Amino acid sequence: MNTISALNISKSQAKALATNLRLILDARHLSESDLAHALNLPIMTIRRLVSGETADPRISTLKTIADYLNISLDSLTNNNESNPINLMNKSMPQFVPVLDWETAATTASIKEINLKTWEKWHPIATVDQPLSKNAFALPSRPSMQPRFPHGSLFIIEPNEAPHDRDIVLVKISKNSSLSLRELVIDSPKWQLQPIVPGSALLFYEETEHVIVGVVILTLFNSRRGNP
Repeated sequence: MNTISALNISKSQAKALATNLRLILDARHLSESDLAHALNLPIMTIRRLVSGETADPRISTLKTIADYLNISLDSLTNNNESNPINLMNKSMPQFVPVLDWETAATTASIKEINLKTWEKWHPIATVDQPLSKNAFALPSRPSMQPRFPHGSLFIIEPNEAPHDRDIVLVKISKNSSLSLRELVIDSPKWQLQPIVPGSALLFYEETEHVIVGVVILTLFNSRRGNP
């Protein structure tokens, strides 16, 4: 499953993006330099967006702007002229950063990562409620086949409380490794059942395991070969 770092937008979308940004900046009494300074972005990056010159804006840049302005990414590129109030409302899709397993294992929270320069993102448009800013995606591992085909993505929500039969991302304290497990709550014990054949059953212990987050969505790759 492909991840993307930039959006290829049409001329009409670039124009809508420029118009929307101008409307919002004017409404909030912000200048282009104010926005650039607040987000630590080059002033020319903001000027190219506001002028409509940029045809392939980076998702990380747009997401940084959208989060700061408290609007959604899609509302930035939609034609909102007939209903400007849409610019103030959150809507789908959201974009989440796609982490590799090593980064996820060595990072305590997504807040530690500089998302302004993060390259890999994936749009999420099929969740019942907005994701938190701590949500991220992890690609499946080859050992997880055939249950999870190569290139599938797990959307991890650290702010979600785990429930019985959830698939959870677990950090094993003794070696800081990560493992996806199916949580089976058989009070008073919590079982962490393997999703990879041949792996050992674990019993959750607070001193030995940390539940990093809950898999709230799995995106299966329907194509064979490399994602």
